Amino acid sequence: MDDATTPPPSPDAAAAPRDPAPGPVDVDPASTDSAGTDPVSIDPMNIDPVSAKKELRRRIRAARSAALAGTEDRGADGLRDAAAPLLPRLQEIAREAGAVTISAFWPSPSEPDVLAVVALVRETVEAEGAALHVLFPAASGGEMLDWIDGDEREGAEPSAGRGFGDEPRGERAGADALSRADLVLVPALAVDRDGTRLGHGGGYYDRALPHRRPGTPVVAVVHPVELLEPGALVREAHDEPVDGVLTADGLLLLEA
Repeated sequence: MDDATTPPPSPDAAAAPRDPAPGPVDVDPASTDSAGTDPVSIDPMNIDPVSAKKELRRRIRAARSAALAGTEDRGADGLRDAAAPLLPRLQEIAREAGAVTISAFWPSPSEPDVLAVVALVRETVEAEGAALHVLFPAASGGEMLDWIDGDEREGAEPSAGRGFGDEPRGERAGADALSRADLVLVPALAVDRDGTRLGHGGGYYDRALPHRRPGTPVVAVVHPVELLEPGALVREAHDEPVDGVLTADGLLLLEA
């Protein structure tokens, strides 16, 4: 699920990067854009944070499209296997509460197939005799995300919000629905090992994540090459960090 292509500005768009400034991103040098440069290599020392993020988004989107051209393999099997460490906590909640709520997102054709993880969680929770509620982000018409309590098995339809891709069918749950979530799976274009997330530019998740309960883990779902070294991404004051990163190669849980 991509944030809007012409989003409202983030609340702290002019905030300075953290100190010290991070060094250049340098991953997968074999993957290049049309100019022959590394699609996720930017030196933020020589560019302002807003411009650095914009250029990284452009390069990563181009790299995703090139890598996935002619294939439908978006790592579903690997994501299912990698997500296994998330299950014991959800099983415990299922046994104690009789229901589990997670948030996910309806992936665009270039994003990892997070619905495979949702299906795994559903199998696990329902095996405990509990119900699973899945919250999917949806356009609200404003700066906040709305959420749909939906079922990944029932398909999706185009969103009324510009740039929001597809949304599942279901009941609208309101902007504060993340307060119910036991696990939050979020989209990203890249994440570094400090937990800094590069989103799609709308600032929607940075405004939504504060609604979650304290202690609820936030896990970004990206392709393996998009997990970057510590300090590779600029973190501004409004950027909400993540607690973990899930790729088809494994799950990285970050220390607080």
